[in-house]
Formats: sequence, structure tokens, C-alpha cells
Amino acid sequence: MVRVDAGLIALNSLPMHTLMRWLAPALMALQPVLLTAAGFVQLGDAPPAPSPEQVEALRQMLPPFHIQGAPYTVNTASREEVRSFFNTVHAASEGAVMNWTGNHTNCDSGTTAAGFRDAVVRRINFFRAMAGVPAGIVLNDIFNAKDQDAALMMSANNQLSHTPTNTWRCYSTDGTNAAANSNLALGSAGPDAITGYMFDHGANNAPVGHRRWLLYPQTQTMGTGDVEAAGANATANATWVFDGNYGEPRPATRTNFVSWPPPGFVPYLIVYPRWSFSYPLADLSSASVTLSSSGTNVPVRLEPVATGRGENTLVWVPDNLDANDYAFAWPRPAADKTYSVTVQNARIGGSPTTFTYAVIVFDPEVPGPDSVLPVINGPAQPAVGQNNAYTFSPVPNDTGYQWRSSLPVPFSAVEGAENGLADFASNTSPGYAVVVSSPRVSDSFAFHLAQPAPPRAQTLTYTRVLLPGANAQIRFSSRLGWATVTQAARVQASLDQGSSWLDLYTQAGTDGRGEQSFTTRTASLSPFAGRSLLVRFNYEYTGGSYYYSTDSGVGWHFDDISFTDTEELTDRAITDVPHGTNFTFAPAQAGDYALDVRAEVYDEFHLEWGSVKRVSAITAVPPVLTFIGNPTFASNQVQIEFVVTNYRAGLTFRLHRAAELAGPWAPDNAATFQEIVAGSRFRATALLNGASQEFYRGSAQ
Repeated sequence: MVRVDAGLIALNSLPMHTLMRWLAPALMALQPVLLTAAGFVQLGDAPPAPSPEQVEALRQMLPPFHIQGAPYTVNTASREEVRSFFNTVHAASEGAVMNWTGNHTNCDSGTTAAGFRDAVVRRINFFRAMAGVPAGIVLNDIFNAKDQDAALMMSANNQLSHTPTNTWRCYSTDGTNAAANSNLALGSAGPDAITGYMFDHGANNAPVGHRRWLLYPQTQTMGTGDVEAAGANATANATWVFDGNYGEPRPATRTNFVSWPPPGFVPYLIVYPRWSFSYPLADLSSASVTLSSSGTNVPVRLEPVATGRGENTLVWVPDNLDANDYAFAWPRPAADKTYSVTVQNARIGGSPTTFTYAVIVFDPEVPGPDSVLPVINGPAQPAVGQNNAYTFSPVPNDTGYQWRSSLPVPFSAVEGAENGLADFASNTSPGYAVVVSSPRVSDSFAFHLAQPAPPRAQTLTYTRVLLPGANAQIRFSSRLGWATVTQAARVQASLDQGSSWLDLYTQAGTDGRGEQSFTTRTASLSPFAGRSLLVRFNYEYTGGSYYYSTDSGVGWHFDDISFTDTEELTDRAITDVPHGTNFTFAPAQAGDYALDVRAEVYDEFHLEWGSVKRVSAITAVPPVLTFIGNPTFASNQVQIEFVVTNYRAGLTFRLHRAAELAGPWAPDNAATFQEIVAGSRFRATALLNGASQEFYRGSAQ
């Protein structure tokens, strides 16, 4: 249906691509068009459990095997571990490019980029690890190829079916085989489709069958097929969820049940309206659920119990939420919020059983009391051309570290798009200009972000690495024109090189024409004082209606970006820490440097950079060590005192010993040193080795 209201057009029921072809030529010259995209993502029913014959065929195609050492595990009782897991592993599954090589016209199912398939399996294993089931899923090329055929059939016909017939366009036997073994989605692909299966929206998905197959503990091998939208044909995904391990003995899981959201800390972004509790072979027909938060009961609506898909599962919807709206987003909590769950009268082996657990919904952008960052200790005045020793505090669950040296320099640039995108990384839809000559505030150009169909976030990331001070601010001129309340202009900061982002400034649209002139906006950077960060401009879409025109006046224009009390980190050099929690820094020249450290987790992802340690490298006069007095002997030890000329903070000492004055000399790594008079007099203590004579000398660096 089409509704004309106050000069705006709202489209609510026709498919988005059809509406665009019909309305755009007639109306774009007159006014922006408002599209409704909510509900365009479609999920059919989840596939039923495979028959014994199917399982046997799968075993012949791909014999069961056991993966040793699942790559991902996460302790959901640890807020910081879950936060790091979400901000690294989940974030790494975002933004992959499909690069589909197929073609609808020729019924060519094509292939997708290897990195895109990696992102799919990473998203699957992320959810499985969070749920506490083995998270070592691998993709099989046979399954992938057949799923490509299935995804093409769904896209070519704009329909979903696990049993397509030979009357379907682009029909194939392999595609039909894959459809019977796969979760199917229309309107989404890749990692987004996996998230959609976990959401499991739609009136037909009350049993959350897609979710149950993704989290089925026995499964070890899956497949994925993805097709891009083209013309009237929608994006599609097929995810193969059955393998020869179906019905095999259940592997160990974190708890004896599998729930979503799982017990423990869960980022609010992956909490969905339908909550579920699964237990193998349980009779849940008479089970009930109570839910409470802060001592207040939360009403729940039980969904009908349905078996035959994954493990037996009880599903409920808290607080009468709309489980059919794919655009639903769990509200961001202002503080961690605990929900107490009690499942009663679940019959396990014929006996009524009660299960109780707590789900803590939190914002993964906000560090918690258990957040730990590496703190560097070492000389404030390292010597030029010498190896100056530094240590740093460890981070839990680390698998390695990197340290970085930079040159901090004053920063006073004003970015007004006159240099184009030279200092920006653009992630925007094709087909419109991000740098425009009008409207603008000054000089010749400004930036413009809009959302052509299909809508997605449009981002410009400032590639200069910034170091804010205690009074730092970002300042920019902003004009948010035609935009709905689900289209928002955001300025964001990242402390982990772009893996996760924190909002600095947010302005949602007005559902109308919006601003007609530029307004100066500011946002504080002081919470990040002393820590390196990236800044980006993000025109975000969160669901529902949106203006898809890219004309002037539609979307977000901004200009004249500047920073106060902020430095830029230049000449950045990142070095792996081979082992332990220490490194040496040898500055090439005198001057100010910034040093910081970040932890590695899961052997491939890096967390936030810690606070910067500012040091001032000096061209130091070499220290001179002079032994004084006679050595003293006690308890098989020798003690030798010495004074240091040209002492500087951070010096490290070493004692060397030899049987003959001419050498050879060897360092005594067991020797210890004690400061007797601050900065000038020291004592070395070493064990005697029983030799008739021994010579000693000292060194410092």
C-alpha cells in the first residue's frame, strides 16, 4: 500500500526492490521517498530432523570425525572475557565482502570469497562458544557447493522451501538436496544470516528451529552458500546444518542444558525476543518459566512446544515483546542488568526437574570492574641508541602482546573535505558522492553520507591516530536533513584500531525534512585522555523506514572537523613481544615518544591499547661504575659495593666474572643488586663457586 502524508510517501507492504523500481522514476525529482525495510528478511520453517536414511547418506558423503581442541571457548561468568570475545571474534566476522561470481540470468550459482566463508563459520562458532557447545565447526566444500545451488534457487524464485520442485527457476538436484539439509534465508546472507537464524523471527519460527540446529552439540561440519541481490532477486543464504554426527553421543557442554541467551554475561546486541532452553530428550510439555529482574517478575509468554528440530526445547518471550519483527533490537542497558531464570517441571528421564540460572545483559562497549589494561613501567628518559628495558602488567587470557612506539606531535588540522578522502577510510554504498560542493560551510567541499537501498551503515573513519588530552574535544559543523528516527548521525571513537566503537555524539532524524543549515557540534574526548584512538563518522540505520535518496538535503552533511587539546601519533612502529611481559626500546634520536601495549587473545585478535607512557629520550653520557672498598664474604656469598657516575633512572646492572683477568668473562645472571644511596651507590651480591681465585667487573645499560 502507498500512503501520501504531508508530502512524504510511506511504503509498507510491497517488496523493497519492487517499490524502488516503481516509485523512483516518478517521485525522486519531487521529494525523498520513504521506504519500509522491516520484515524484508524472511526465514521459512527450519528443516526437520534428518531421517536415518539421510544420516546414513551424510555419513557416506562425509564420515563422522572428531575435532580435537575446539578453537573457541569463553567463560561467560567473566564479563571482561565475554566483552573481549564479542569485540574481537564477533567483530572479526563483520564487514566481509561476498564477491559472488554467479549470475541469475544464466543460473550460475558461482562461489563466494574465502574470507566471506571464513566470516560465516567464525560467526557460527562465536554463537556456539557463547552457548557452551563445541565451537570447532568447519565448512565442507561439498556442502558449500550444494548450498550455493540452494541459495541461487531461493534468490531466483524469491521464495523459500526445503522441498523445491523442478518447476522452480534454476532448479538443480544438488540445490534441492542442500535445501533439505539447510537453514534458508531470503534478504540476508553470510554472517548476517547466521545472526538471523539465532534471532529466529517470524510467527512460523516459535520453536526456534534454526537456532537449535546451529547450536546442536553433536554437529561438527556445516556448509554455506550465499547469493547477492540483483534486480528483482533478493539476497539469499543456505547454511548446511546436518552431518553424519546427528544422533551420535552428546559431547560435553558447559552446562547439561543449552540456552539462549546463555547463563552469565551476554552483550545486549545478541539478546533476542525469543529465549530458549534445550535439553536432550526432555519432556517439556508441562514445563513453566519464571523470569525476574531486580526482584520484579517479568511476564513471559510460552511458545508452543515442538520437537523434531535439534534438542527438545522450551521457548518463551519476555515482556510481550514482538518476536516477529526482525528490526527489533534489545535496548542498550544503562548498567548491567541481571535476569533470573527458573525452568520448572522439565521432565528429565521421567523425573520433574528445576533449573535456575542468571543472565546478565550488558553493554560490551563499556569496560567493567574486571577490565584490565597493560600498564608500562620503565625509564622516563631512555638513552638514545641503547636498549632500555620496560615491563608491563599482564592481561588475563592473553596469548601474546604487541608494543608500539610513536612520535606525539601537536595537531591543529581542520578537515573540510578539501583533501577529499585522503585521510579517511570510506565504507559506503556505491553510486553517490561522499565529497560534495554543496551544501558546505566553508572553502569548497563538505562530506555527505546517505543510505541508498539496501540500507546499511555508512562510515568515514579518520585514519590519523589521535592522543587526546584532559580537555580534548572534537568540533564539527553538522546538518542532518531528511532522515527517519531510525537513521542516526554518530561520531564514534575506537580504542582497538576499529574493532569496536564508542558513541561520542548521536543525533537521530526527525522523520521529516530535518535541519536546513549547519550547526556547530562538539563532543568531549576527555574520557580517553592519554589513550590512542581512532574517530569515525557513522550514518547508521537501525531498522524500519528510511529515506533512500542520496540527493542534497537527504542524509547527513558535515564539514570543518577540528580537535582541541589533541596530539597525533606519527611514525608508529608496532613490534610483537616474543614472550613474557617486557620489551626493550632503543630510541633513534632524542625527543618525546609515546609507548603503549595491547594484548592478543585467541592467537589472532588484539584488544585495546593501554594508556600511553610518555618518555623523553636523551643522548646520555655513558654511566661509569667504580668498585669501592674491599669485597665482603658471608654464607658462601660475596658482596661488592660500587658507585655510579652519570647515573640515570632505569639503568640496569650486570655482574661479570672470570677465572683469569684476561677472561673469558661471563655474565652472572644470578647476581642481585641493592641501592645503598639513591642514584649513586649500589651493592652487588653473588654466590661463590669455590674457585681459588675469581675476578669481577660490572656494566650498566
